[in-house]
Amino acid sequence: MSGRPFKRMVVGLPQGMGNQAAVQAAADLAERLQIELLGAFIEDATLLELAGFPAMRELRALDQQWQPFDVERISRELESAAAMARKRFVEGAPPRSIKTAFDVLHNVDAIMSLIESGDILTVIEPSHPGEAMTRQFAALLDTAFATEGSILAVPRRIARNHGPIMALASRPSDAGIRIGLEIAAALKERMIAVMPPGVELPPEIIAEAKRLGVAIEQLAANPNEHDAPSMTSRSKERLRIVTRSQLRSNPSQLFAILNGVPLLLVDSQEPSPAAAPIGNASLKASSA
Repeated sequence: MSGRPFKRMVVGLPQGMGNQAAVQAAADLAERLQIELLGAFIEDATLLELAGFPAMRELRALDQQWQPFDVERISRELESAAAMARKRFVEGAPPRSIKTAFDVLHNVDAIMSLIESGDILTVIEPSHPGEAMTRQFAALLDTAFATEGSILAVPRRIARNHGPIMALASRPSDAGIRIGLEIAAALKERMIAVMPPGVELPPEIIAEAKRLGVAIEQLAANPNEHDAPSMTSRSKERLRIVTRSQLRSNPSQLFAILNGVPLLLVDSQEPSPAAAPIGNASLKASSA
């Protein structure tokens, strides 16, 4: 394995404010992997669309009266929300050694055209239950699972910033194992491979781990467990990796299984490698 599986981290910000700790965690991972970081604020264009209908009214909280939509005020509020999201993104992801950018999308459908091969679409758990019911967040989550790329689900509270990388595999050729090795090397962490009972890691994986300088441990999955990411309560891992085909939970229940640990969902087929190893992983591992 000699190529970089990812080239960019795209952080969806459907509520505007975002969770700074989660944004920082995503930015830290992007920096360690030496990939680009893009913050994508999803504007709620529905308000402007509604304001375009003359018959539509809004109930103003102060005077408790129905009034026509104020298009100029709504436009200012949307601009203010975008500016605040940019500020929070910059605070959560201060200047780094990687290329960073911030983009404003006028609707969530634009995410689909924004995502490219090799991207990781990051979805952050809402800080408040009401945020999960917004059209932007629901559509972002649906769009993430509609794409064929990788998804990083980040909990609003992260349990730990250090610990092994865990890959939960259904077979020895699982793409998550190789990706996990690259990430473990970049983060200078050991790796845990959770395999079906009786299944051993192939010799080439052992050799690859040795080349990258990654200590690798194999654990047998509990055959009675049906939800792969929930099998990991005692390993103290900082990141879990699982192929999308293994995740049987409904997308709306994704964050309920995290338990404070980010989850990277990857395609079952190993991504086409880019030009260079992830963060020059082999170089970093050998100098650790």
